[in-house]
Order: sequence, then C-alpha cells, then structure tokens
Amino acid sequence: MSRASSQIGGRVAIVGTGSRAEMFLRGIVERPASVLVGICEPNSIRAQYYNDLLMSLGAQAVPVYKPEEFGRMLKEESVDVVVITCVDALHDLYIVPALEAGVRVFTEKPMTTDVAKFNWWIDAEPETVAGFGKLAFYGDEAGKRYGWAREYIRARGSEQAKDDPFAIHLEADPTYKKIYADAEGEDGYYRDQNVFAPGIGIEDDMSVMTAYSPWEGYRVMFNGSNGRLELEVVESQFRIPSTSEGVSHGTQPLPHAGLATVTLQRLWEKPEKLPVVHDHAGHGGGDKRMLNALFGPRPGEAPEVGDASKQSANERDGALALAVGLMANESFKTQKFVDLKSLSLPLEHIQSTT
Repeated sequence: MSRASSQIGGRVAIVGTGSRAEMFLRGIVERPASVLVGICEPNSIRAQYYNDLLMSLGAQAVPVYKPEEFGRMLKEESVDVVVITCVDALHDLYIVPALEAGVRVFTEKPMTTDVAKFNWWIDAEPETVAGFGKLAFYGDEAGKRYGWAREYIRARGSEQAKDDPFAIHLEADPTYKKIYADAEGEDGYYRDQNVFAPGIGIEDDMSVMTAYSPWEGYRVMFNGSNGRLELEVVESQFRIPSTSEGVSHGTQPLPHAGLATVTLQRLWEKPEKLPVVHDHAGHGGGDKRMLNALFGPRPGEAPEVGDASKQSANERDGALALAVGLMANESFKTQKFVDLKSLSLPLEHIQSTT
C-alpha cells in the first residue's frame, strides 16, 4: 500500500452495500478519527438504506456513486481509505485503481477469485497443495437423496419454503428486507434462492471445512517436535430453524454461544487444558479491535496498542491466502496435488509495500 500502515482513520468510502457493509459503517460513525464521505453502489435502494442508517446514527448522508464513477468519487471526496465489501469477484476492480490513486484499501477476503486476476504481491509462498472437495449436501441431487429438497426457486412467495429450515425469509429481518427484498427490482439479485435447487455447483465439503455443519466455529491443530496444540472455538452451538435469529454480518454475536478450549499434549505427558479468556462479541471480540485499529478508538476508549494493532493483513498476506485457495480449487478439479509453479502466477512482480 502507498501510505504508512500505522495511519488510522481519515475520510472513508465504502464499496458495496450488502449486509457486510453495516459493521464498517457503524464502526466508522462511532469513531471520531474517521468519517464516511461516500458510497459506491449500483443499487440505489440499498445505497439509500445505508444513508438512512447514517442519519439515524446522527451522521450526515453521503454522496452515492455508481461503479463507473469510482475514480471520480476518490478525487471529489478526497478519500483516504476505501473499504471494499462488494461481490468477491469484483474486489480487484476497486483495489487496483484505489492503490494506484494512493488510497489505503481495506478489503473483505478474498482479494480476488481466480488465477487470471492474480497480478499482485507475494514473498514466501506455499509450494504444494492438495485439496479434496465436492458438492455433497446442497444442490438438487443431494437434496433429494437426504430428504431436504423442496420444489421452489426462491423463498419469497413460496408455500414450500415456509417449513424449509434452510430458507432465508427476507421479510422477517428488517435489514434484509430493505437491502435485498426491496432492492431486487433494480438488479434482479435474489438473496433467498433455494440451496437445493438445480444449478447449485459450489463445493460444500472440503478437506479443510464443511459448509453445512450444525454448529459454527473451528478446530485448529498444530503438531510440533514436542507434541500437539489444539484450539477449539464454538461461536454458536446450534441454530434454530426460524427467522428470528438472523444476524447481519458482524453487527452482533451469534446466538447460543459455546466455549473456547486450548489443549496442550506434550510428548509422553497427559493432555493439559490451558486457561483461555474467550470473548463472545463479534468474531470473538476481533471486530471491535479491528475497527479500533483501522478507524481509531471510540470516545472514552484507549487506542488499540495490543496484539490486534500488530496483526493487520497486508497485500502479501492476502496473496498467500489466495494462492492456497487457487491451488485447492485446481486440486478439486484434477484430484491431484498442485504445485504453485504449475499455475504460472506472476510471483516475480509480487511484493509487500507495507
């Protein structure tokens, strides 16, 4: 990036006003070191929802720019920071021109989505990845096999969707109704499509994760020269198949919180449960720390100087994560180990500027 990574706050613009934008918008408004000055969004109804939200929080509405006006927004609004929360496949269309304009960029993962768009930065890179993935639970065939299939295209207006525990009922969530149901007439985007309908093709069962687990969280294991360290975090033990537990991304903790445990298993010794302080706020308390590190503290709070302020992901980190994903996708298709060199990524041009 072209500015010092230690700089925080400033004049901020948001690209994309789906549900992921709300956490950033609220975080910016709460922090006096930052101010939202512009929104880039093709759907005027979604953009208006966020301007209404701004005003309800005591801030001023901001100008709305179309995607083709992104460069003009950066200049006219003297943008210091751009936050990218639009569709994954479009991230690079805003990251590159923003960096070229000298603007700091905070983007939701991933930086981009395929090898053709991989034109950026890396230092120490992964060498070989094996990934095994398939469509095992969702989609038409699996839905019929396991008895979850329903004969509807989208939930809105469907009788069959009313008792489908996997359906998203947009009208039941005030935010989803305004940014998706009320806005779909402009762009034809249906947020409530049937996950067991024909045409579902993305892998939901992978060697590193499943996308249909009944609980939400993760397990990580490290095997080392002196033993094994295990971390288990249960963010939500279960979900009720109703419309009352909808949570917009990052705006509040998930319901039915579980615990976090750390187990140390030294060679030749009994397992040891290590004490761990677990915060059930958004993303384990990470959202607040991240927002403080990016946009400055809220009134009455001290600046973020702990571990969170030292863990920001730069271009190199994003490229490393992307490279692993690209190799895994290729391995899914070929059912073989994939070497990084085989993808012909332009690694010689990739570097970190922070």
